[in-house]
Amino acid sequence: MKKWIIIAGLCILVIVGVSVNVYFQSMKPISHAKDFAEKKAREKANLTSMDQFYLYNGDITYYVAVGKQKNGKKVAVWIPEKNSDQITIEKWSDGISKSEAINTVMKKEKPAKVLGSRLGMLDKEPVWEISYLDHSSRLNYAYVYFLKDNDKTPYMITNI
Repeated sequence: MKKWIIIAGLCILVIVGVSVNVYFQSMKPISHAKDFAEKKAREKANLTSMDQFYLYNGDITYYVAVGKQKNGKKVAVWIPEKNSDQITIEKWSDGISKSEAINTVMKKEKPAKVLGSRLGMLDKEPVWEISYLDHSSRLNYAYVYFLKDNDKTPYMITNI
């Protein structure tokens, strides 16, 4: 009986070990993207600290770093994955907050459940991408322009 308990314990340890390894291996690309974004934002936008990181996969993949510059101003930095020297920097105070973007979608679309939000870039315009489920459990994406003084329609919806 002791032999079976030892074998079962070893099997559980192996399964847990493999699962932990798979998890950490799967997180490596995101960790590398975050490190790359922080390095580029420090280089190109004088970021001294990075408070938030977003990975946006649209037509073009963007890494978005949010943090403070040497002068103490909070900024968001959009870094395209391919042409990483063509960054976009916007003052945080010139944009709307995550909660404002979500509230816009809540008022306009009345989703059943908001799944997530991230900063991204749509047609060379900084946006908040809000993913949500409608009342028919369909996945939807709403894009709310980040900049307050944008003369475009404040949001657009894409159903999937």
